[in-house]
Amino acid sequence: MENFRKQIKISFFNPIIHFLPLLLFLVTAMYAGRTVANYVSIFVLLVSAVYVFIAYNQIFIWFFLSCVIFLAVNIVGSIIRLPIIFLSFRPLLDEALTLVFLGGMMLLQKPIKKGIMALIPKTLPMNNNLDEYFGFIRTIFLIILGYVLATGFIYAFPTQRETAFLELVQAIYVGILFFVLVFESLRVQIIRARLMKEEWLPIVNSQGKIIGSVQHQASLGEKRKFMHPIIRVHIIQDGMILLRKRPADDLSYPLHWDTAISNHIRMGETVEDCIKRTAQELYGLTELKSFFLSNYITHTDFEQHYAFLFIACKMNKTDLQSEKVKQAKWWTLQQIEENLQEGIFTENFLIEFDLLKKSGVLENNICDCACKLKETIFKAPHLFR
Repeated sequence: MENFRKQIKISFFNPIIHFLPLLLFLVTAMYAGRTVANYVSIFVLLVSAVYVFIAYNQIFIWFFLSCVIFLAVNIVGSIIRLPIIFLSFRPLLDEALTLVFLGGMMLLQKPIKKGIMALIPKTLPMNNNLDEYFGFIRTIFLIILGYVLATGFIYAFPTQRETAFLELVQAIYVGILFFVLVFESLRVQIIRARLMKEEWLPIVNSQGKIIGSVQHQASLGEKRKFMHPIIRVHIIQDGMILLRKRPADDLSYPLHWDTAISNHIRMGETVEDCIKRTAQELYGLTELKSFFLSNYITHTDFEQHYAFLFIACKMNKTDLQSEKVKQAKWWTLQQIEENLQEGIFTENFLIEFDLLKKSGVLENNICDCACKLKETIFKAPHLFR
C-alpha cells in the first residue's frame, strides 16, 4: 500500500513546487526590491530542492529544469541594460523575461517532454505530470501576461492616479497568483485522495517494461487495448491441478475454469506482492511458496496481458470455498485432457497447460516438495525462464 501511495504522489507531483521560487521572486521584487527577492527566492529554491531530492528523488532532474529557468530569469534580469527610452518599464523586466522563457517552453513542448521522459526512469508514469506541468505553465503565462499588459498600459499613458492604478493592478495580480497556488494545491490533494481509492494498472510493452499507467475501468473503456501485467499461479498437488470457476459477471471468461490464482498487478506493486495479496484474498493463504516458470502474451476482448506464470505445490488449506471463490476443485490430468475441446477453460489456461506439460512439472511426484519443484523448473528448457 505504501508503494502505491508513493506512486500516486509521484504520478501527480504538485506543479507549483516547480515555479514557487520564481513566483516568489517576482512578487517580492515588486514590493521589496531584487536584493530581498533574491534572498527569499533562493532560500525557497534550496528548501524545495532538498524536499524534492528526499521525497521525489526519481524526478529530481525534472525539478532541476525549473531551477534552471528561475536562475536564467534572475541572471539575465540582473545583467541586462534597457535603453533610456524604456527605463520606465524596468519594473516589468523580470516578468517580461519570464514570459519569454515560459513561451519558449510552450513552443518546444514536444521535444521538452521527450527529453524529460528520456531522463526519468521508465518505470515512472510521467504523462499526467507533464500534462499538469505544461497546463500550469499556460496558466501562469496568461496571468503574468495580463499583469504586464495592464501595467505597461499604465506606464505608457501616465495619469495623476498612476500610483493608485499600479497598486490596484499589483494587488489583483498577487491575489490571482495566491488563489491559483492555493487552488492548485487543493486540487492535487483531492485528485491524489480520489486516486487512492481507485485501481491503477501499469501499461507495459511486449518486453514487460512499464511505459505508463491507467485506471482499470478507464482501460476497459478505451478503444485501444493496453497491455497489463498479470500473475498466474498453478497449484499442483498429488498429480492434480487446482482450478477455480470464474464468476458469471466476469468480463472475459464468465463461468470458465481457470488457474487457482490470477490477478492484475497494481501500479507500484511487485509480482511477489501481487501473488501474496491474491492468495490471501481468494483463499486466506498466508504462506504460498511459488516458482517462476514462464512469460507469455495473450489477448482478451478488452485488454492484452503480459503474464507471469508461476507454479506452487502443497496447498495446506482444505476449504477451497470463500467469498470470492464460489467453486474450485482439483482436476486430474486425464479430466483436463478429456475436456480440452469442450470450451470450458479460459484461453490463458489452455496456453499454460501446454507449457506445464512441456516443462515436466506435471509428471508424477514432481511436486512432492518445493525443492524438487524448483530443481525441475531450473532444469527446464530456456523457454521457461
